[in-house]
Amino acid sequence: MSALDPLVGRRVAVWGAGGEGRALGRALLGSGTDVVFVDDDPEGARRRLAGDGAPSIEVRAPSARVLGAVDVIVRSPGVCRYREELRRAEAAGVTVTTMMALWLADNAGRPVIAVTGTKGKSTTSALTAAVLRALGVRVALAGNIGVPVTDLELEGPAEATVVEVSSFQAVDVTTSPPVGVLTALAPDHVDWHGSVEQYYRDKLNLFRHGEKTVVAVNAASPVALAQAVALARWVPYGADDGAVGFRHGWVTVDGERLVPGAALPLAGRYNIDNLLGALRATQLLVGAVPSPGALRRELEGFTGLPSRCRRVGEQGGVEFFDDALGSNPLAVGAVVDSFAGRPLTLVMGGADRGLSYAPVADALWGARPEPRVVLLPGNDAPIAAALEAAAPRGRRASVSQATSMGDAVRLAARATPDGGAVVFCPGAPTPGAEGTYRDRSRAFIEAVGLLPGGPPPAG
Repeated sequence: MSALDPLVGRRVAVWGAGGEGRALGRALLGSGTDVVFVDDDPEGARRRLAGDGAPSIEVRAPSARVLGAVDVIVRSPGVCRYREELRRAEAAGVTVTTMMALWLADNAGRPVIAVTGTKGKSTTSALTAAVLRALGVRVALAGNIGVPVTDLELEGPAEATVVEVSSFQAVDVTTSPPVGVLTALAPDHVDWHGSVEQYYRDKLNLFRHGEKTVVAVNAASPVALAQAVALARWVPYGADDGAVGFRHGWVTVDGERLVPGAALPLAGRYNIDNLLGALRATQLLVGAVPSPGALRRELEGFTGLPSRCRRVGEQGGVEFFDDALGSNPLAVGAVVDSFAGRPLTLVMGGADRGLSYAPVADALWGARPEPRVVLLPGNDAPIAAALEAAAPRGRRASVSQATSMGDAVRLAARATPDGGAVVFCPGAPTPGAEGTYRDRSRAFIEAVGLLPGGPPPAG
């Protein structure tokens, strides 16, 4: 059986011509299903589809006539579930779903670990796959991490699957996996979900549709622990509970040392928490964790994921890190914590999503040495205001305004002493005019490479 079987022979609208939507469309067209593509930018969608070798595909703008004439709407994750067009179509009897929801329903009862959260879900997903490989398990990794679940059937059979699930995908889930991971939680995507409370509800919907589903919850996140009480079955990781924790510099399982934290070649205590989540989830799924030697060998080759606090260059004793996916205040706080005791300059700013930057201000004023900040255009005003409002009496934050990414990197490089680090962690989503986080990553890395006397980007 295929996840697409419920769609075959029905009239289907695929809304969104991003990577996942195009992958789904290709699969459905190959099955002979009656498919219509819908996109808010029909002309741009046609160009993307033509680039995939499908120049004759018709794309419609969303309308009551188009959406009311189908049986199922499969929306891309970026299409807001709360749009009025979807509400009206659903009220008229049209099913609204996502490819992730269909795939989870098709894989009910199979060995699947689903990972979600505000920060850490991609790295935790990748580490979970690595831990399973260290046990000799053939594992597939897909979902929000960049591989559409539609592509899994093309890769051959796996003994276990790890899927990263965003809040945009989780909201339509009707079948939960046997094992889940809830990483750190904090307010995010309020513009999409309508409220912080709805954002949390939509996240946890991933785990609410399975009587036997058990969720590993990050004990270092107070919000995750508070939200977990609504789940039927959950266990903490990272707490001093004798299961999976971190004590005296060592990752421990059932009170026994497994590997030192230094075996994970990623900066930051939050990445240790990501490894703990991976180990706890693996333990829940297969009842075991790898041997110390097997885990060390697997971790040696784990250099992190692009745009997730990854080292990209060095100049004059200053290291540069790209954390373009750090698109919320929680991510900024994690970076500040990771570079504690070291000179740090943050390059921040992006689209204004209406979030409070008070937690960022608290993290910056509480750090030693005090980090410097370079602000990009966009939401620079609310960030600067939050820093000023939280400033101790008689002190001012070291804040510079940049006009572009290149300008920001030059300002940060000049402001950071030898032995320090410059981290691009925007704390906000990418402005629409600047493309995606990948485009901003590329711009940051290129700017680092163009510094006078700077070597080509590393890593």
